[in-house]
Amino acid sequence: MTHPPAPPTTFRSRAARTAEWTALLAACLTITWGPLAQGSAFGWGFSGLILLGSVTVALTLLATGVRGRLDLPNPVMTLSALAFLAWVWISGNGAPDRLEGLRWAGIWTATLGTALCVHALARTHARQQTVLSTFLLTGGAAVTLALMQQQGHLIPGFTYLNGVPDQILTGPYFHPSHYSGYLITVAALTSTVLLNTRPSWHTLPVLALAAGAQYTNLFTDGSSIPAVMLAAGVPVIVWAWKHRPWAGGTLSAAALAAATWVVMTLATPAGQAQFDTYSKQIGINQSFETFIEVRKAIHRFGTALIDAQPITGTGPGQWSTEFQTVRAPVTDHPFRRFADGQYVNYAHSDYLMVAVELGLIGAALLSLTLLGSLIGRGWTTLALTGTALLPVYLFTGLYDSHLSAIPGTMIGAYVLIIGARRRQPITQSDRPGTPADTQVNAPT
Repeated sequence: MTHPPAPPTTFRSRAARTAEWTALLAACLTITWGPLAQGSAFGWGFSGLILLGSVTVALTLLATGVRGRLDLPNPVMTLSALAFLAWVWISGNGAPDRLEGLRWAGIWTATLGTALCVHALARTHARQQTVLSTFLLTGGAAVTLALMQQQGHLIPGFTYLNGVPDQILTGPYFHPSHYSGYLITVAALTSTVLLNTRPSWHTLPVLALAAGAQYTNLFTDGSSIPAVMLAAGVPVIVWAWKHRPWAGGTLSAAALAAATWVVMTLATPAGQAQFDTYSKQIGINQSFETFIEVRKAIHRFGTALIDAQPITGTGPGQWSTEFQTVRAPVTDHPFRRFADGQYVNYAHSDYLMVAVELGLIGAALLSLTLLGSLIGRGWTTLALTGTALLPVYLFTGLYDSHLSAIPGTMIGAYVLIIGARRRQPITQSDRPGTPADTQVNAPT
């Protein structure tokens, strides 16, 4: 006996689920590639991230066509992100080095585009758990590579800083500071998972990852070492806001007061001496004075370029050539000699980097995107992680460019900050689903 063909709506819903899962898995592969492909900073890793991000966007658009609708619950963030990407492509097309401008437009599209795809696709518990597991496994692989590096086991095909990988850990990245900047994501994620999930089989592995991230962080000698430690603590404040808003407000006020006290203390010679003593205990060998003076010397390039083109900027990917137009003659000044006499690969400030390359227009659109991401986030693990990450990366943006110059870090951070969303009840077009697809209301 022959059976009648399935109703078109059932076939279409199954095809849509398959297409969406395929796009989501492509997004997960992009998230993994970013940090593990040498931070996606070199040719093969850089190009691979652009390719994977583009495939993710294309598959998401295909899945949207099959389903017949696009689910983007945060229109403010979505529209500002799309406007930002449009501006990046316009700016890149008109940049002095057009090829490099378009290459970096591809990186911005891969990072923000993948984040928007996750925002559209990860609407059920199973899908969010897939993204969450990808982040944890990627972090575990990065920490494992750093521990192997400490034992003298090098990754074939990777480039290591100064040829001394067993002294300063870089993990899958080229530079230890870049690896430390990536660990901010790992630290915030592991703390959030531990705080917001019941003890289970995953607890010990996540604890081990949290410990491994902090341990390898201490061997990076990077300026982001304190930020990785801070990222492990901020989720406590976010967790308090979730359960007791009055406790969250109290902890936020206390954290702000503590930050003010630290800044005021560091403004004094005694405070700087105390910081130098503490920083050496956690693996930072550079003195506070040297750190500040070197950053001031490098930031001169950024402010000079902004003064020259404040509205439109130089174009994405143009820093490496344009900063040399504002170099000063090399002098005997110890800190300016360092900046003016060497190649400086980025602005060492997210705020300056975005303003230099994309102007005040790009800076305003990206700021609106990040602030808009806070609307209607919900309380899922991914959303809570992104909420904890944002203030930490805004802080490190004062002195480093993790969110504007290091592609391997950009992809994960933007997915967690922008890609998070509330879980939605399944609709008739989602049925019949697998048991995993129907676990929408399972605890986070």
